[in-house]
Amino acid sequence: MIKKDDIFDIKINSMVYGEEGIGKIDDFAVFVANSAPEDILKVKADVIKKNYAKAQIQEIIKPSPSRVEPICGLSKICGGCQWQHIKYEEQLKAKIQNLKDCLKKIANVEIPIKDILQGEKQTEYRCKVQYPIGQTKVSKRFLAGYYKKGTHEIINIKKCPVQPEIIDKIIEFFREEAQKLNLTAYNEQNKKGLIRHLVFRYSYSKKNLILTIVINDKKTTEDLEILCNNLFNDFDEIAGMLVNFNTKNSNVIMGNQTELICGQDFIEEELNGKKFHISAGSFFQVNIPVAIKMFDEVKNIIFEKYKNPTILDCYSGVGSFSIWLSDIASKIVAVEEYPKAVEDAKINIELNKIKNMELIQGDAKIQLENLVSQNQQYDVVVIDPPRKGCENEIIEAICTLSKNAIVYISCNPSTLARDIKLFQEKGFSPQFARPVDMFCHTYHLESIVLLEKN
Repeated sequence: MIKKDDIFDIKINSMVYGEEGIGKIDDFAVFVANSAPEDILKVKADVIKKNYAKAQIQEIIKPSPSRVEPICGLSKICGGCQWQHIKYEEQLKAKIQNLKDCLKKIANVEIPIKDILQGEKQTEYRCKVQYPIGQTKVSKRFLAGYYKKGTHEIINIKKCPVQPEIIDKIIEFFREEAQKLNLTAYNEQNKKGLIRHLVFRYSYSKKNLILTIVINDKKTTEDLEILCNNLFNDFDEIAGMLVNFNTKNSNVIMGNQTELICGQDFIEEELNGKKFHISAGSFFQVNIPVAIKMFDEVKNIIFEKYKNPTILDCYSGVGSFSIWLSDIASKIVAVEEYPKAVEDAKINIELNKIKNMELIQGDAKIQLENLVSQNQQYDVVVIDPPRKGCENEIIEAICTLSKNAIVYISCNPSTLARDIKLFQEKGFSPQFARPVDMFCHTYHLESIVLLEKN
């Protein structure tokens, strides 16, 4: 039996859904961070549980053939990316295997897995960036970056290869200006200080961005307004500066109130002729070239099966899927809870001159149950839920509302598999899955699954 602080050699068999690889000692699972498939390692056990252990690498005895030099010098400590040390082709294989494993172990299904959708570039792809802000104790130098793995210690990132280069330049300017103006950073321990986060929304098609500064206050200070104006005036790429107010002692990044300081409070994307108005707090896919492929895949799935279908789009956000599908549907009803996203969707309907789309604002469970009570039905239901997946009541309502098929877009293979099991019990069987690599160099995976009524 492995004990804490034991040192031993192990071969890594595969990557799990998370940042770790897994190997076995006498059939006892050992998870190792920063490992790669086929690594032979000397490791030290630091966490012991009943059914598994976790260990840290002491020495790479024989590196995996898929092990490479990370594209970022901070990859071993930064929590933003987890798999930069693995060849990209092997990352994709691991993601596909994780999807298969989740479907088999949780839902007990084995379905065809189509080729993974991927982008041409694995760098500068991330169009939404959220950096926590900190400050050194003595010099009061500002820190901005992702958290160190497994901690809330900020890694001060000067260059991040997975985000647009202009964001690095803006952050460096922010650090210097904020210190000159004697502004303060929020401290999680004593709950004091002003600036909590920087949140960037970058437009892939327009090459500009909006920047939201999240603060621990209920109003904008004069020095903060000066900072916003200095940023806005110094960078042509900044289309708007906003301040968001969040005084809650929680891990939630943004509060409910946002003030526009200068410029505009939205970005625009124009993708294959479709226009999207996206506000600071609204959801939109972060990897635009891959998102286009995902939108097209959902469109093709529906177009090949149904002519002029009626479509229900649940968790519709700014209307991205609905607008993409509008020219193959007879009618689309889009359901979204977040008010600002619904406002964006209304603008997007006008921008794209769409006549066959109806918006419903409100909690998904309540609104879907309302549609059930009205005896509504749709040829296809499209769902793109958050990472936690769907509540049981939502699954039940969707199964009643769908005449023929459900297209499930997931960002979490585990909750996808759990929900598929429930959909099967309600009479909808998964036909195939299409994995989507939205987040290169991380373990995260998006998937599209078609379920059809038995």
